[in-house]
Amino acid sequence: MRFVLAAIAALAAASCAPMHGGSSEEQWVAVRVDVVPVQPTVEQVGRLAWRGGLELRARSPMFVGLSGIEVLDDSRIVAISDEADWITADLVLDDRGFLTGFANVRAALMRDDHGDAFTTKAEGDSEGLALLPDGRFAVSFERTNLIRIYDFNRDGPFGQAAMGPRLDEVDDLPGNSSLEALAAMDNALITGAEGGDRRTTPVWVLPLDAREPVEPRFRYPLNDGFSLTGMDRLPDGSFVALERFYAPVVGPRARITRFALPDEGRRIEPELLALLEAPFPIDNFEGISAVRMPNGATRIYIVSDNNNNAQQRTLLLAFDLTEDVAD
Repeated sequence: MRFVLAAIAALAAASCAPMHGGSSEEQWVAVRVDVVPVQPTVEQVGRLAWRGGLELRARSPMFVGLSGIEVLDDSRIVAISDEADWITADLVLDDRGFLTGFANVRAALMRDDHGDAFTTKAEGDSEGLALLPDGRFAVSFERTNLIRIYDFNRDGPFGQAAMGPRLDEVDDLPGNSSLEALAAMDNALITGAEGGDRRTTPVWVLPLDAREPVEPRFRYPLNDGFSLTGMDRLPDGSFVALERFYAPVVGPRARITRFALPDEGRRIEPELLALLEAPFPIDNFEGISAVRMPNGATRIYIVSDNNNNAQQRTLLLAFDLTEDVAD
C-alpha cells in the first residue's frame, strides 16, 4: 500500500510539472545563448533596409520555438516561446544602430489564470505577444483561442494571468492555425488567425473592457500559400504584419506587409513591404515588432520559430522602413 501511494503521488506531481521541465518555483533563470552573425545577400529588400541579423543558439529547453516578440524603447526585448515561456534580453546595437548582439538572456515559466505553470501544449501554446499602453503584456493562445494579460510591473513573470477579452466565431478555426497574430491599440487589441489554406482569415478588434464575446470585424487576405503569423502597431498608427510560407521543395518564405484598418467594408488591403526568400536568410518567421529609433527611423524586428528542430534556426533580423524601393 505504501508503494502504491508513493506511485500515485509521483504521478500527480508529474501531471502538474511544467511541460518541458524546470522548476515552477523559480522566476528568472539565466540562459546561455551563443550568437552567430547573419550576413544578407542584399542590403535592401523592397521597402526594408538591412540593419543586422543574428542566429541565436541555446541548449535550454526554455529557449526554443520563439513565436512572439516586443522590442522596447531602450532596446530590451521581451519574447515568448510557443511552450509558454517568457524570455527577456538586451539587444546590442553598434554605433550605426545595427543589431550585433543579444545579451543578458533570462527565461521564466508563463502562468495561467490560476497562477500555475502550463503543463500541456494544448493549454500553453502561446503564440502572439502585444505590449499594452499601460505596460502590461497580452498573449494569445492558439489551441484554446484565449487571450491572457500579464502585469510584469506588478508581478514579474510569477503572477497569475488575467483573462482578456473573449472572441466569438472561433469554433471553426483550424486547431493549429488560429490565433498567431496580436497587436495592441489604445484601448483594444487586434488579433488575427493564421488561416491555414484559406483565402482570407478573420481579424478581431477587441475592446479591453468587452464583457461579451466579440465577433470578427475584418478579413485579412491570404494568397500564394502564405498565412498570417505576426502583427504589431507601427509608430504612425498603422499596422505591420508578418506572413509565412513553407513547401518542401520551395522551402520557407516570408512576407512583411503594412495595412490600416478600413473605414468602410470588412476587407483589409495590405501593402507589400518586402518578400524574403532564399538565398536571403530565411526560416520559419512568426514574431514581429516595430519601434521608433532615436534617429526617427521605424525599426522592424522579426524572429523565427525553430520548432525545436535541429534543421531549423532561431533568426533575429532587423530592418529599417524606408521610402525607397529596392530594384
